[in-house]
Amino acid sequence: MKLKQLFTTHKAEKITAVAFLAIIFGMLAGLFLTNHNIKEDFLKDYRTTILPGTPIIERVVGAIDSLEKTIDNDTYKREEYIDFYGWVQNFLGKRVMVDIGYGELYKTKYGQITYVVPKQDVSEELESIYRLEEELDKHDIALLYIQAPFKLPPEEQQLPENVTDYANENADRFLKGLDAVEIDYLDLRENYWSNGMTQNDLFFNTDHHWTINGAFQSYQEIADTLNGEYGFHIDERYTDLDNYNQEVFKDYYLGSMGRRVGEPYAGIDDFTLITPKFDTNYTVYERDYGAEKIYEGDFREAVLTNSYLAEGTPPETNRYAVYHGDNAELQFVNHQVQGGKILLIKDSFGLPIYSFLSTGVHEVRALDVRLFQDSVSEYAEKYDPDVVIILYNGDCFGDHMFRFKSR
Repeated sequence: MKLKQLFTTHKAEKITAVAFLAIIFGMLAGLFLTNHNIKEDFLKDYRTTILPGTPIIERVVGAIDSLEKTIDNDTYKREEYIDFYGWVQNFLGKRVMVDIGYGELYKTKYGQITYVVPKQDVSEELESIYRLEEELDKHDIALLYIQAPFKLPPEEQQLPENVTDYANENADRFLKGLDAVEIDYLDLRENYWSNGMTQNDLFFNTDHHWTINGAFQSYQEIADTLNGEYGFHIDERYTDLDNYNQEVFKDYYLGSMGRRVGEPYAGIDDFTLITPKFDTNYTVYERDYGAEKIYEGDFREAVLTNSYLAEGTPPETNRYAVYHGDNAELQFVNHQVQGGKILLIKDSFGLPIYSFLSTGVHEVRALDVRLFQDSVSEYAEKYDPDVVIILYNGDCFGDHMFRFKSR
């Protein structure tokens, strides 16, 4: 009897192993036979994360990481496997899910999916911004650092009790360092959670970004600061939400965090598109790797990238990027307004911000230093803006976001 059971168990294990290998090979075969964007996706990730001048060893490691990420993201039937796994975890009431990229993802008490930011040493970032401020000061160009919020507020524990997020602590230490050398900053976190909107109104449930309504609220605060402290004259009609259309797309957006855990676990977000009711007239220049594209027309035609909201596109489409993103350099020229020039150094939280800022000033230029390959200070010297703004969220430290390529 024992011998028979042993034989049966061994046979079952062999069948399971064979089935598992068949699934793996089937996924790999499907990846290369059905997906034609592997090279393009790999190069996009590699160029975003590995900057020119990076040592060869780091380039090799970065290439391997980018390839692993590409294969993971492009895996055949990936969404179906993730959805099934997410359904099981949701059925079991799990608030923590293992993730290949983040280690773990969490469902907060508000049903939002997020990751946690580790504790970071911000000294290198402070040194970098000190050098940039010194170079801008030589040309009488003002610098303003804007701290955008991370998804988790400073005062409320939304995660499991044994989990700690350090995004706010890192940001606090960075702002303290700016205080020490009298570099101006605006901390959007101070008012972000206290203006009557709920956590679910302020951040997407399935994405790490603020909602478009949350971003608009911060745009209003930024415009007030520019008017009050930097000599701008942004008319209040450009900051009044009543002068904008709000088009709500129900059950329309599965954000980057949701795509990692599956719709059955994360749910799906509504998406609100905010556009001006007033007349607008733009020329927008988009520059990447020496190539330039030009868009002309009103806000919808020139500022928005409407393909992200095109009819028939799946919820996995990055709706947030409708506000024109993932470019080394953007230039928004507003032909309806004559005064005001802004240079914005930004992460992805800047997309709706520079779009809304462009309605009230003559020109906004935006740089992403993960893609922009030249000196920020030299660019600013030639452009001569009224202010240089650096706008980053609380997960910007310990990365490449402060490589301004100073002289």
